[in-house]
Amino acid sequence: MYREGLVSRLRKARNDTGFTQREVAEETGIPNSTLANYETGRTEPNIENLGILADFYGVSIDWLIGTKGQNKPK
Repeated sequence: MYREGLVSRLRKARNDTGFTQREVAEETGIPNSTLANYETGRTEPNIENLGILADFYGVSIDWLIGTKGQNKPK
């Protein structure tokens, strides 16, 4: 559930900002092949790269992974 959401949201965030994978790679320092693997679901970003991508695209990590992001534990 979360994996499919992450894949589609990473792709959506990139498309919505109008960047190519190559441009994102150049701006973030994350290799193009790594970005491609994230967007196809072959691999998942580590926490560092997840944060870099969230900041770059101007979205929250919660949005990227598809959680509600509640601040308080239940």
